[in-house]
Formats: sequence, C-alpha cells, structure tokens
Amino acid sequence: MGASDRIARLAERLREAGLTGAVIRSSANIYYFTGYRGSGILLIPLDGLPALYVSPLYYELAEESAHQDVQVIRLEAGTRIENLLDGLPDSIKARLGYDSLSAEEYLRISEKLGRTMTSISDSIWRLRMVKEEPELERIKRACEISSKCMELASEIISAGVAEAEVKAEILKEMITLGGEKPAFDVIVASGPNSSKPHGSPRNRIIEPGDVVVVDLGAVYEGYCSDITRTFYVGSEPEGEVARVYEAVENAKREAESAIKIGVKASDLYQKAYEALSSAGYGEYFLHGLGHGLGIEIHEPPSLKPDSGDVLSEGIVITIEPGVYLPKRFGVRIEDSLLVTRDGVERLTTAPYTLELP
Repeated sequence: MGASDRIARLAERLREAGLTGAVIRSSANIYYFTGYRGSGILLIPLDGLPALYVSPLYYELAEESAHQDVQVIRLEAGTRIENLLDGLPDSIKARLGYDSLSAEEYLRISEKLGRTMTSISDSIWRLRMVKEEPELERIKRACEISSKCMELASEIISAGVAEAEVKAEILKEMITLGGEKPAFDVIVASGPNSSKPHGSPRNRIIEPGDVVVVDLGAVYEGYCSDITRTFYVGSEPEGEVARVYEAVENAKREAESAIKIGVKASDLYQKAYEALSSAGYGEYFLHGLGHGLGIEIHEPPSLKPDSGDVLSEGIVITIEPGVYLPKRFGVRIEDSLLVTRDGVERLTTAPYTLELP
C-alpha cells in the first residue's frame, strides 16, 4: 500500500468522524503519508489534493521524495501555521483534525479559526500500528543490523574496557552495516550502573564479575529496531545473577508463548509479571513489558498493565522484561517480534549468552 492509499484511508476516517480535513505536523506521520523525511506541514483535505508545505531548506528534498499525488509548496520564511490555514476555503477548515501540535500552535489556530479542532492521533496510530510489507522489510533489515552490533558487543566486552569504548564500537559497526543512526542513545551499563534501566552517564571501566546490560537499536530507511542482552564478565556468575537471569529469561518466554492475534497487550504484561513474582522479583520489574516500534522507537501497542491495546497481524512489538536490584545489578533481555497469523516471528537474532570469558 502506497502513500496515496494511506491518505485515502485516513480521509475515510476523517469522513466517518465528521471532519473536513486534517493538519499533520508530526515528522513521523508526514513520512508515513508522503514518503518525505523532514519537517513541514501536511494538509489533507477531505476532498482534494493533499498539500505538503515546507521551508526552502527542505523544498528540493520534499519534491524528490514526496509521493506524486502530494503537492509540495514552498513556504515563505517566517510563515506561521495559522497564517497558512487562514487562506483555505471554509469547506476545508470548517472542522479540522490534527495530530501533534504544541499548545501554543493549537491555541493560535483555534483563535484564528474561531473554533476548536479534533485530535486524530488515535486514528493515525491505528493505521500505523499494522505494518505493510515494505515497512516490515525495513524493520527486518534494521533488526539484522542491530543483531550484528550486539554480537560485536559480546566479543569486545571484557574487564578493563570502558563502557564508552563498547558504545563507540557499536555505533561504528551500525553505520558500517548500513544503519542511518541509532534509534536511541545506545546503553552500555556495567556493574551497579546496570541496576538503572537506562544506565548512567558515567563512563565506567568494566570489571571482573560485572553484569553488563547492552540496549541498542538501529534506524534503516526510517524504521527502527530494538534489542537488549545482558552479559556477565567471567565464567561463573555468582548465584543471584544466575537466578535473576533465569527468572527474566523465563518471564520473557512465558510472555512470548502467549502472543497471538486477539490477545490483550495487558495480558502479556501480566504473564511476565506473574513469572517474575513467583521467582521473588516482581517488585524489581520497574517498567512495561515492551512497546510497538516502526518509524518511531516507541509506538502503540503499549505492553503495560493498564493498556487497552489488542494484538493483530502485522504489529511489531518488543518484549523486554527486566529485574533491577538497586546499587547491585540489573538484567534485561529484549527482542523485536512480529505478530503473525500463526503466532510470532523473532526479528532480532543475537545469541542469549550470559557468561563472557
């Protein structure tokens, strides 16, 4: 399905909601609907040609990359979004939807139009949540790159190596393999730093007996991947490290075994939480079980206890249970997974190797 089909599907949802058009501000949404990767304003009328407004800085790029059914318009310097909308016919701006506006933009536009607007974020997420084949191809390639970066990390982590050195080698490998950039700030957290889910800004030297959590993701042609592995520097991890690792691995396995079309995302969280609780570590599971991913690293569905999301075919999610013992160590294992008609396909493939020599 191409950009024009996506726009047509959104227009159908706008019609169902009684709206006459939509203002799209999110760069991720603009990319999804037009193929253009950059900042701008996309106007989608219920009837008529979509228009992509960009600054002179991005005009050439937008002309080259935007779908042919999208009109690209150069914005004059200093043009504000409410001025752009002011000249539109009433048939378009009568009942506008929007995806992502700052509070200031929303107030300025509402004042200019003399009416409030309607959020259509949920409608757009329902479209974006289910990936089409071209999107899956990019996500799978991003996952291949991330898996190879994780394999490299397992080879270079050792006593005497700085966390920053490992991170630098991961980033170099990522770009060499064709990744555009990291999907988020790469985490290399060793020893007591590993008990913090997002690590620490300090550049610690890895020591014998350390637990090391590595969390990374790559962007390939605008789509993200996500993978986490936990390593132990030494051949015989102390007893509780092995117990926690086994508990996390089991929680991940329990959640993944329950993945299928129609399952509630909250039920997957509950599976993992119950597994960790039965092992005595429920209170140390500090975050959701995972999240969707695609153009952005965090997308619906949300795998949290209060999530109302339901899995369907073509959704890409992460499963990432973790246990964090304050000031001691943490363990997290994560993969990117595709929900299929028959269950689930694991997209990240780096080995699960706890012990490093």
